[in-house]
Amino acid sequence: METILAFLQPLGLAWLGLGTWVVISARRRRMRELLPASASWLLLTLASCTPLPGRLLASLETTFPVVSVTELETADVIVCLGGGASPSRSEPAGFHLRGAADRLATALLLARHGKAPALVLGGGGYVVDGEWRSEAETVADRLRDIGWSAREILSLGLCANTREEALKVRQLARDRGWKRIHLVSSAYHLPRAVAAFRQMGLEIHPVPCNFQTSATMGHSSRWLGPPTTASLDQLDLWLHEILGQFSYRWRGWI
Repeated sequence: METILAFLQPLGLAWLGLGTWVVISARRRRMRELLPASASWLLLTLASCTPLPGRLLASLETTFPVVSVTELETADVIVCLGGGASPSRSEPAGFHLRGAADRLATALLLARHGKAPALVLGGGGYVVDGEWRSEAETVADRLRDIGWSAREILSLGLCANTREEALKVRQLARDRGWKRIHLVSSAYHLPRAVAAFRQMGLEIHPVPCNFQTSATMGHSSRWLGPPTTASLDQLDLWLHEILGQFSYRWRGWI
């Protein structure tokens, strides 16, 4: 039943439509149509029906070893990169948790276990009611409101990208004498993030979280199945990071 429903979703219907186009073009020997139709159907099949996107993303997620919180050594500060929340005027908490919320959960867990005396929150900005609001400041304010006192909380304010987060952390490290830094981010994002922070001369100890693929989460995967948007999401994350690494290298940021 789930397989049938998958083909009734927009992505499944698009896959069936392209497949039908291929069959009709082949039967009518419309070679000018057959080549683009076949190429489009094949690309969509690889991107949405096979483990290929997951394998590509897993190649980034396995760059650094999985961390055991209890065995992790202490550091001077825990830095949680943004992407896990966005300000919201409707949510009672004042922010909405997003796909990378595991970053925040992991950072809070490290802080609760006493892995560093300070917690630094990064993140971008969002427009709410025509006003720019900082992800980091919004989350930090709410943590203070609920009485979070396990560790000192600092906000990096509005940051345009990971490079800007690294620049602000470097300045804080100089001002406060921090040496050893636990850097918390999604496993697929850490290769670029760690390189950007180490380029600043910082001693970085990566803490990967927010794993997205069956290869890293221990789930089984089929070689061929119905088209899923999850596979497209994995491909999008991989492409974003690969292009991001290329851009950072070109700019001399890593």
